[in-house]
Amino acid sequence: MKIKILKTVLLFAVIIFFNCSNNDDSIEQDQLPPITQTGANTFGCVINGEVLVPKDAINYPPGPIPRGLKVYYQNNILTIDAGNLADDNGNRVYIYINGINSTGSFELNNAEYTANNFTPNYSYLWVRENNNDIDKIYLSKTTTGSINISRFDSVNNIVSGNFDNLNIVNKDNTNESITLTNGRFDFNLNTVNN
Repeated sequence: MKIKILKTVLLFAVIIFFNCSNNDDSIEQDQLPPITQTGANTFGCVINGEVLVPKDAINYPPGPIPRGLKVYYQNNILTIDAGNLADDNGNRVYIYINGINSTGSFELNNAEYTANNFTPNYSYLWVRENNNDIDKIYLSKTTTGSINISRFDSVNNIVSGNFDNLNIVNKDNTNESITLTNGRFDFNLNTVNN
């Protein structure tokens, strides 16, 4: 009889053990891509503690689906447009690097956010932060920092780089700022927009 009770208790304990799970319905957090220099077509950064990785739009009406990552290189100008278009509160980063034809550090300068193309003879960036359908635009200034190009391979068309601790200010309230950290990108210019 004792053995039967012991078997029943043991069976009950095993059932409880396997039925217990950490089911807190938590949302999977985005993770930064690894730092590479292989043309992996990746981009990522942290904006005030929140990871941004590009995501294409979803549930879009018929027609071309807006891409979360667009990269162009022409006339020694590299533009990176990376945004989370899939989430309601997705952020977007636009980086414009002027005079790039080798590795090195490219200082950021005063940005403008306009409907027209802003193509100065210097580098800049801006961020559109979307929080509960309220857009805030943050612009680089002369004190923002720089983007480091760690690989510029004109034979294989690979551009890789990083940035960290870039402090940019709200275009409508210069007392409000955000910080971009742990930024990294690695593009094969032949395939990144495919």
